[in-house]
Amino acid sequence: MSILFKLCFLVSAASAAKILGVVLTPSYSHQIVFKPLWRELSLRGHQVTTITTHPIKDRRLVNLTEIDLSSFLNQSSQHIKQHIGVAQKSFLQELQHFVITMTGLMDQQLDYAPVKKLINDKEAQFDLLIVEYLWGTPLAFAHRFNCPFIGMLSLDGSNRVYKRIGNPAHSSLYPDQMLPFGNELSLSQRVVSFMYDLAFDVYFEETFAGMERKVVEKHFGSDCPHIPNLSRNISMLFVDSDPIFHHNRPLVPAVVQIGGGSHRSVPKPLPKELQSVLDKATNGFIYFSLGSNVKSEFLPDHTIDLILEVFAELPYTILWKFGEEITNKPNNVIISKWLPQEDVLRHPNIKLFITQGGLQSMDEAIFSHVPMVGIPFFGDQPYNVKKLVNKGLGLELNYQNLEKNHFKETILEVINNPRYRNTIKKLAELAQDQPMTGIEKAVWWTEYVLRHKGAKHLRSPLLDIPWYQYLLLDVIGVLLSVFLVTLFSIVFMMRSLIRLIARSKLVVKFEKKKSS
Repeated sequence: MSILFKLCFLVSAASAAKILGVVLTPSYSHQIVFKPLWRELSLRGHQVTTITTHPIKDRRLVNLTEIDLSSFLNQSSQHIKQHIGVAQKSFLQELQHFVITMTGLMDQQLDYAPVKKLINDKEAQFDLLIVEYLWGTPLAFAHRFNCPFIGMLSLDGSNRVYKRIGNPAHSSLYPDQMLPFGNELSLSQRVVSFMYDLAFDVYFEETFAGMERKVVEKHFGSDCPHIPNLSRNISMLFVDSDPIFHHNRPLVPAVVQIGGGSHRSVPKPLPKELQSVLDKATNGFIYFSLGSNVKSEFLPDHTIDLILEVFAELPYTILWKFGEEITNKPNNVIISKWLPQEDVLRHPNIKLFITQGGLQSMDEAIFSHVPMVGIPFFGDQPYNVKKLVNKGLGLELNYQNLEKNHFKETILEVINNPRYRNTIKKLAELAQDQPMTGIEKAVWWTEYVLRHKGAKHLRSPLLDIPWYQYLLLDVIGVLLSVFLVTLFSIVFMMRSLIRLIARSKLVVKFEKKKSS
């Protein structure tokens, strides 16, 4: 028995790997999808080191080492606060603002002493990098440690991301997540979607890569490959999507969908006081939260007052995630700086979830069968809420022109019309009917990449052909040339034949005239 135990230990030790996880976006919604993966990989014996703004801080995870970047959270929060209440920007302006902000922030994060120490540690080695594939700068860690890498996203991949790994992306079928279009596009929306993708391919991709290049050279040296070249070396991409909520699209083998609740936790009891309040809400309660990035206290005062007026007229208890005291709140409104969202959504008395449209929040509501009213602000939120409405899971409101009667009518419509809850229930049942959970797929494919020291054999052939071949321009050119040559030949032959016939007629006419 002891020999068998030693053999098992040796086998497990041999399969253990050193994994570096890098997620620099200072947002809980971006980090939450990664946490279960770090936990599971460390429990399986792998030595996991993470650079994160939201560390797990679980001493039982002895194989997990975390470099804590939580000190950078305040900067992100201030940027979002400035964004709320300002005139709405175009999606291109928003995108440029996010990239400029994040590029500056990543520069500071890489300058953070523990991160800089890891980068400069000549003894440090890793077998695999798992990195948030939203930004190009962190991909330099793969070059620094000469290891394969897996990209991971807390949302579905954008068209530019899919193009980077050689996955088909069609602007009319799959509009970018920064475009608030949903799935079925009108002609004008298809034109905008095409021009957006074209602008990104021709201008923005190169511009953003140039901005990030300066940061990469500063922290990783001038010998580091350019970001577009680094991004093409990806072994695999994990996207937080599934074919039920997200639009069906063709995927190359290197793309693994881990959506459908991969971040959700096991049910836990609510705090006693909160449990008592919700149990007593016999008419039901509404849960209102704008997520971890957009905070309700960032809303303009007049918007908060309007919301409170509506809540005061509703026959429901309102549970509102709000970071400050509200002096004029109605008796049916309960505020709290923090709430265990998943377990709140699981309570049987819940009637409605008012959300900003974050993907993880919507996912939790779907699996708890809770209809929603979406109030999107920026990023992929308008896109997500459009999907929510198109699939019949709830309705949408615009926070910039919120009107009292419309707000109240929208809430009551979603609560009182059973079709929203019934549709959500059917959708959740479809999403759960699959052979593996998202986290199980992520772990299996992570260890697959480790076993094979990368996954170049899954590389898409689209990465190895020039763009004009992918668009069939050379084939179209050949066919067009053949067509034109054939057409020219036919025209030439017809003209020659006509001339010949004309000459023959002249000869005959001349002969007749001569004989007469």
